Amino acid sequence: MADDPRPFDAVLNADASHPNGLWLFKGSEYYLYDLLDDAVVEGPIPLTQPWGAGALPQLFRSGIHSAVWSGPAFPNLWTFFKDEMYYSMDAVRGWAQAEGPRGILGAWAAGVWAAPDGTWMTPGVPVALHGMGTRFDGMIHFFKDGKYVRHNLRTGSRPEAGPIPIGEEWDLPEMFLDRIDYAFYGTGAHEEDINFISGENYVLYDFRRRQVIDQGPVAKRFPVFAQFIDRPQLFLAEDYDMATLVGPVSLGRLIDTRSIGAGSKIQKFLVTETTDTSLQNLRQSMLDSQDTQVTEDFYDRLDTNLSSDESSDSYRYQLNAQFHGEAGATSLWGGEVNADLNAQGQTETVRSSLSQAAFKSIGSQLEQTRRETHQKTYDSLAEISSTVHVLKKEFFEETNASDRVRVYEFYEQLQSYITLLVLRGVVLVYSDGVTRPKTAQLPGAQRLLEDVLADPQEVARVIDYLRQELSNVTGHDGQVHSLLESTPPDGGLALRNNMTSRYTVVLPDGSQQDVSQAGLIKAAHSWVEPTFTITPVQT
Repeated sequence: MADDPRPFDAVLNADASHPNGLWLFKGSEYYLYDLLDDAVVEGPIPLTQPWGAGALPQLFRSGIHSAVWSGPAFPNLWTFFKDEMYYSMDAVRGWAQAEGPRGILGAWAAGVWAAPDGTWMTPGVPVALHGMGTRFDGMIHFFKDGKYVRHNLRTGSRPEAGPIPIGEEWDLPEMFLDRIDYAFYGTGAHEEDINFISGENYVLYDFRRRQVIDQGPVAKRFPVFAQFIDRPQLFLAEDYDMATLVGPVSLGRLIDTRSIGAGSKIQKFLVTETTDTSLQNLRQSMLDSQDTQVTEDFYDRLDTNLSSDESSDSYRYQLNAQFHGEAGATSLWGGEVNADLNAQGQTETVRSSLSQAAFKSIGSQLEQTRRETHQKTYDSLAEISSTVHVLKKEFFEETNASDRVRVYEFYEQLQSYITLLVLRGVVLVYSDGVTRPKTAQLPGAQRLLEDVLADPQEVARVIDYLRQELSNVTGHDGQVHSLLESTPPDGGLALRNNMTSRYTVVLPDGSQQDVSQAGLIKAAHSWVEPTFTITPVQT
């Protein structure tokens, strides 16, 4: 029902280490709930954190839509569904990858609800539950749109039963025959009885006798679930671009010195190596690469840094991984402002936290690379120890045809960078916790607020708050800037047209160069990092 917000994306009976536990998945986090105590005992825990030695792939870390254990017949196998994709993990092998990510079509009986292109024919991912007892051992129950399908894990993707109306297999009350939101087993005396939840109602069901044991409001049986229901909220979404400026190279640490006698020749192998045998190539950072692996690593580090920030309980960040060329990752969507209208200026605290976390995440990428690698020179490849792995190898050869000794010094080569975090735009977003969020550019903020707030005084109060927060934005230069037009139409809100800002770069010769960026440069950070090239210099 449109007015019935689902508190969770998925509910799953936990593994054997938590016999009374449910995993409650909500967005990019999950919680551990105790069925006996009706209490959340752990969480929120980011989905980016590993399950044992494994980890969900990037696609699934922003949230899942359904999950299922394969039951006593296949106790090590757990599967997570996101849209039309699934990913299976092996708990016995430390939650390592078992299968996927791949599409459900041709792999699961639930594929009967998919179109030929593999997408669901109607919105929504089926609710899944493992089978119990002699009849359903090795089976998975799927419920979607009032229909039921049974998957046999032993025989593959063809349905064991269905799709059939739910009522043909399950003697449930009428309200459960059109929609099932969650299905999970109980605990204690009811550990093999199923809890079905539909909207605000639940039933406890004995599947062997096909009989309802108990039923009633969810709020009465699982009162703690109520705290997870999404509430309506307004927030600002700020669009950031992370741009990297590449500066001149310079010489760093002295690695080796060699002399060449008159009429002599020298040959040297210039090697970047590591003792980490699992590392096959030089690690890269957001400064020098925008490929998927590097950016996913950056987002993981950013998630970790933001979740450890003191403001993380009040604010959340959503990362939209879209990229353009070498300019950097675009659309780092800024902090969700759960606006306390009496707390002016807290938006700026959120912006500062994002800046610090972004630069800290890049810094940790760079530090890991420096820690893992070493640069040396060798006279022959035979000198390289068998305990190291060569990541990069260059050859230097020089003949001294003069009558004097020449001296060569070998230096690590350094590259300078400047990273700019640029605020590009701002929109106002309203979410009621159920339907798709409504988004408005600032000139349309008044209309959006009038649609969702009944009191005109509250509309005016929120507009004043937004004007204050967007008129006092501190840039990289420490100066306070306004993002707003001074005289917007109709006295409302509007972003400045063609807003630009400048960053002054000091060149090696002491001169200065201004770099212009569209938007407001919120923060900047300078780096000088090894390129893992060794440069010979004749002295």
